[in-house]
Amino acid sequence: MGIFDQLLGGRESMWFENGAVGARQGNFHGHVSSAGRRVAIVGTTLCRQGLAFFSPVRFAETELHVDFAVRSRVVKTRVRVERGEVVQSPQRVVHRYFCSFTGIAADDWDAVVRYVDDIPEPPPPAVAAPVLDEAFRAFPSAVQNEIVDLLVRKKRLSAPRPGTAPLIRVRAYLPRDLGEGRSVRDVSVHSRIVIDQRTVSYDTRFRVFSNGTVELVD
Repeated sequence: MGIFDQLLGGRESMWFENGAVGARQGNFHGHVSSAGRRVAIVGTTLCRQGLAFFSPVRFAETELHVDFAVRSRVVKTRVRVERGEVVQSPQRVVHRYFCSFTGIAADDWDAVVRYVDDIPEPPPPAVAAPVLDEAFRAFPSAVQNEIVDLLVRKKRLSAPRPGTAPLIRVRAYLPRDLGEGRSVRDVSVHSRIVIDQRTVSYDTRFRVFSNGTVELVD
């Protein structure tokens, strides 16, 4: 402990000091985003407060974006470098960093805690089999396909596998008469898509004309 620590009554130990009590040792892989490039790293220690890793290059920044794999999950974090040191490996010089988390999503932090404490992952929630809405079924197949294709192109729905129904919920309103034998129906479609392991929901409005034309409203 330094003279200033003594005068100020000491300081709280960092997570990696005193033998890194409560941390889990073991290699895991990840990347650091630095100066517009992604550098592959090898993690060696993980705990609730942060992580330690080896890098083939030295980082000048004291704040880094680090993503790493824990079990089957990719965890994205922002970290503060607490200590960096040069280590001579048998083949080359590498750099070891000890970092503390400054930004991590709650779900990702829960996954880190389960990994550190060797707690099994919870079972995935049961996925209900998609059911084709009666309102959607009432449209000709060409109209159904056009609505699904538009949602896929807008990245609001994953393309359904052949022979499966799209996972959407449809509300079709009563037709409105446009005159001259033409009509239009307003249609609202609720869809979901998984992006970066998170489910995002969308509500999209269409107009379906009596001649089979489909118009995306918003």
